[in-house]
Amino acid sequence: MKVNVKEMEQWIRQALQRQGLTEEDAEIMTQIYVETTKREVGHHDIHNLPSRLESLKKGTLNPRPVYTKNAAFGALERWDGDNGPGELICHFAMGRAVRLAETHGIGMCVMKNSNHYLCSAPYVLQAAEQGCIGFIIAKGVPSMGIPGCKGNVVGQSPIGYAFPAGGQDPVLLDICLAYVSGEELAKRARAGQEVPGWWGVDKEGKPVRTAAELMQGTKHPIGEHKGFGLAILCELLTGVLSGGLILDEDEEKEGIRARSTSHCAIAIKTDALWSREEYETRSEELLKRLRNRSAGVHIPGDGSFSHIRKCEQTGETELEEELIETIKRWAEP
Repeated sequence: MKVNVKEMEQWIRQALQRQGLTEEDAEIMTQIYVETTKREVGHHDIHNLPSRLESLKKGTLNPRPVYTKNAAFGALERWDGDNGPGELICHFAMGRAVRLAETHGIGMCVMKNSNHYLCSAPYVLQAAEQGCIGFIIAKGVPSMGIPGCKGNVVGQSPIGYAFPAGGQDPVLLDICLAYVSGEELAKRARAGQEVPGWWGVDKEGKPVRTAAELMQGTKHPIGEHKGFGLAILCELLTGVLSGGLILDEDEEKEGIRARSTSHCAIAIKTDALWSREEYETRSEELLKRLRNRSAGVHIPGDGSFSHIRKCEQTGETELEEELIETIKRWAEP
């Protein structure tokens, strides 16, 4: 059903504040959920809010984290996120990366003791809106295997980047290194959909036929050994450099799964090596040449910004009635 975006925003804000977030932090998370929902991807947006609220209520997420700087060297910083919501932690991390970039031309902030960050888009766009190229990586528990090996070996390493392009929309990539995200796979499984056999194997190690089989089996990385190699790099830049957990380290300890996530945020000042005008001219030329190579070229982010503009024009977005009622209940005094 259609829902007014302003009303949805108010429900989110109230629900978060009722779970103990400060007014400032509730506003940051509210805007993240609103903006991701306006992309109309259908997952990694407001659909995740009820589970996040439940974690805050149970105390498995810290509603008022106090971040601690563990180390710093020039343009690099390492912080502890105090088991706060991943959305708040990554907003902070990218903010630090941007500030470091303003001084050094490039900045990197790694965070341990974090949690699910929703998706990459809000944080890399945060950097792009401040004139930086933004890049972010998330690390979680092993949830992906590799052809020839049994079981989950490495995390599926969600990553994203965005860069401003003069008068055009920023270029925005938001992906994981598996062929399909966990939430999209679950959605396909509920719908009884088939999936390509190369997406992974079932619990017997045979190529899958359906999303339900893959839910019970093992996902494979994009490009097989190529995606696996990138996943290892992502583990290095997150779990290793942050001082957080590595792969399945300490997974047997109670509650460790909720604190297994680390993040790496990187920002690059676009006018550090060129003037702002020269950078914008060159980035716009890049996109122009891409679009001219072939009709129908889809630049990463094109779909998202199209949905965002439509949503902003109408002031409405489409959500399931059950989800709306659930969030309203969380927002009630």
